[in-house]
Amino acid sequence: MRPPKRKGNGGVIIALVLVGVTLCGITLVGAMASAITSDRASDYDSSPTSGTSSSSTRTTTSRTSSSSTTSSTTSETSGYDYSTQVQPVARLGDHPINIQNNGAVNTPCDLPTFRTDVESQDRFYQAALPCLVEAWRPLLEEADLPVRTPKVVTSGSDFETPCGTRKWNQTAMYCPGSHTIYMTARYYAEKEQLVEPGAYLGQFAHEFGHAVQGMSGISTAFGDAAYDAGGRDTPSGLELTRRSELQATCFGGMTLAALQNGGVSNDYIFPALYDSRGRGDEHSNVRDHGTTKNNNAWVDQGFYKNEITQCNTWLAAASDVS
Repeated sequence: MRPPKRKGNGGVIIALVLVGVTLCGITLVGAMASAITSDRASDYDSSPTSGTSSSSTRTTTSRTSSSSTTSSTTSETSGYDYSTQVQPVARLGDHPINIQNNGAVNTPCDLPTFRTDVESQDRFYQAALPCLVEAWRPLLEEADLPVRTPKVVTSGSDFETPCGTRKWNQTAMYCPGSHTIYMTARYYAEKEQLVEPGAYLGQFAHEFGHAVQGMSGISTAFGDAAYDAGGRDTPSGLELTRRSELQATCFGGMTLAALQNGGVSNDYIFPALYDSRGRGDEHSNVRDHGTTKNNNAWVDQGFYKNEITQCNTWLAAASDVS
């Protein structure tokens, strides 16, 4: 889930300054298999936050895939047999997904004409979905992790999920219990009044980042850790939630790099980055997504470096996930 965004004037920033993120060394560990069984959403809703605008230059790390994707629509979860050896791994900082020099691969994506009505938004997300799966497939397969296409549900009204009721005026969310991304179309069109299709792509890339956490087993480990911390509303639980959200933001940046280097227009990529950089907890009653400064830093970390180990928020200093 993303924190909402406050409307602002948003001046253009020519030079991007990244917040330094100190990541510890990572030990690759084989672990007991863990399925996607959590019934909790990636996080809960916040109040509107602020945004700052910036231009970008194309300096992202490039990784190339031998496969290409089309915009064919799919909302079916690909079948996955948990009796196979390739299973999720419930770990956090020492998760086996963290292979040095691994990133999302260059992936072309033929996106349809965008409009803000519910049906058009759904077509847009369904077309983007297979592209995002293919961008992440080689990375997950190299780490011996399952690749499961999440379902995508786009709604303009309240709806029920295994993670609870989601109202039309709340932000989008990913539910591990159903391995489904729920996009709340009217919230972004009417409450936040977003008009750039790239902003919607950025939202979707963040939620897909949570889906990567789900299929890899990180979501399960996060849920266990939050339970052990006394719940997500405790200071320790909120810090864990921020680490989860900021990792999904960093994963979203990696996805945008893969799409940009695959040929997706900067007319999509730059507004997606702009929107992601402007989200944070400053205008929220709950400190569950991190400051705008840290959201900015982590999406740029993912976008400009496009390396999975650079998104390991679980080993980052507390100040980098505040």
